Amino acid sequence: MTTQSNPNNQRKVILKDPVACYNREISDGNPQDLQALKNLCEQYRSEQKQHKLLQEKTRQLSRQIGEAKKMGDSIDQLKKQTQEKSGQAKNIAKQIKTSEENILQYFSAVLNMKTQLDDSTITTPVPELSVHPYPNTDKSIGEITVSLLSNEEPQWNQYVDKNPACSIYHRYEWKQVIEDTFGHQTYYYIARNTQNEVVGLLPLIRLKSVLFGDFLVSMPYFNYGGAIADHSEIEQQLMTTANTLAEKLQVQHIEYRDDISRANLPVQTNKVNMILALPSDEDGLWQGFTPKLRAQIKRPQRENPEVFIGKDELLDEFYNVFAHNMRDLGTPVYARSFFKNILTTFPLNSHILVIRWQGQPVAAAFLIGHNDTLEIPWASTLRKVNHLSMNMLMYWEVLRFAIKKNYKQFDFGRSTRGAGTYRFKLQWGAKPKPLYWHYWLPEKSELPSLNPSNPKYALMIYVWKRLPVFVTRWLGPLLVKNLP
Repeated sequence: MTTQSNPNNQRKVILKDPVACYNREISDGNPQDLQALKNLCEQYRSEQKQHKLLQEKTRQLSRQIGEAKKMGDSIDQLKKQTQEKSGQAKNIAKQIKTSEENILQYFSAVLNMKTQLDDSTITTPVPELSVHPYPNTDKSIGEITVSLLSNEEPQWNQYVDKNPACSIYHRYEWKQVIEDTFGHQTYYYIARNTQNEVVGLLPLIRLKSVLFGDFLVSMPYFNYGGAIADHSEIEQQLMTTANTLAEKLQVQHIEYRDDISRANLPVQTNKVNMILALPSDEDGLWQGFTPKLRAQIKRPQRENPEVFIGKDELLDEFYNVFAHNMRDLGTPVYARSFFKNILTTFPLNSHILVIRWQGQPVAAAFLIGHNDTLEIPWASTLRKVNHLSMNMLMYWEVLRFAIKKNYKQFDFGRSTRGAGTYRFKLQWGAKPKPLYWHYWLPEKSELPSLNPSNPKYALMIYVWKRLPVFVTRWLGPLLVKNLP
């Protein structure tokens, strides 16, 4: 089996021998996953055998009915038996279909959801969302002064609240969260006009380590950042000031996480944020889903999971699931204190959703709301429940919560165009919003490549997946603090 093959062919190959396929394709599998798959396969083969026997019995009864008709004998009892066996065969066929979906869902969850979507979902062009316009494009900007923020916190946040292009990650409070959690240097630039009014801002964080380098990011750890101002020329002045700082600090680059295109700057455009417009009620949302998506949501509901939404009281359960999942992905995990600091600093904006199955947390999401949008920056499910589609239930419950809280949009987060997570989010109805990650680079420098697909990190990822979780919870925060 290859990931480029036709989805129908993938299904046939997997269902022919799921265990052998797992051993061949899943390089980082574990005994628990394999045993769960074996149990599913035993059930699946048993159902197939039952179905075959019932079909044969039905055929025998049909032949007996034909012979009885020839002899002029009563066929009432035979017809009754045939109907019973036929009904049993249909029920078993439904069970077989469910078992097939369970097995395929187990594989598709591990392999980036490649078999969950139809070809049309992958190939149909998707219109991309636009961005906010500038509020001051028709006016002269006049003389602008750019300086480092000192003690103007209220004025900074007042501007964030006023300018719809600002994200929650432009708020001043993140300066303290990042300093307290990671110990990074922060540079918050503010632009003023001749009336001393705030007309733009640019938050910057310096990440410096021997392993990953020395650079500035606006904003690290999140999908949004960059310079925001009343006019593009003011944004350019903010960035020019930051570029001068970069030269003075002799950093390797600056990364501006923009959602608008800028001229004359190196840029990476392979990432998008996936945004879903929300209806006014959950029935409207449900009716907009395909039958296949609704079936995937209903599947875990049959397992009687429990769903909880809260804050600090769910932090430990969220972090346990998150840490396990990050280890399985080969990614260093953030410190628990990071999420604690967010909950403390943004008590009205942040929420945690946890799904328990058989009394244990198996899926969890950390949510951040701002204005009319609810975002899911971090979400995880344990691999042992992938075959139950708990991730589908988790997203459904998050969307229900967003509608209940009167949010108008749901931000599924960042994806690479065409990747598995991109297609996964498309099936919910999300539309891509382009991201333009612009860079300042010293002369003769190349664009950075600090991402898991970089071959130089392959060995590190391989080793990380095999470490005990308690080790990754201790070592992970020391590494991930320097990864943007």
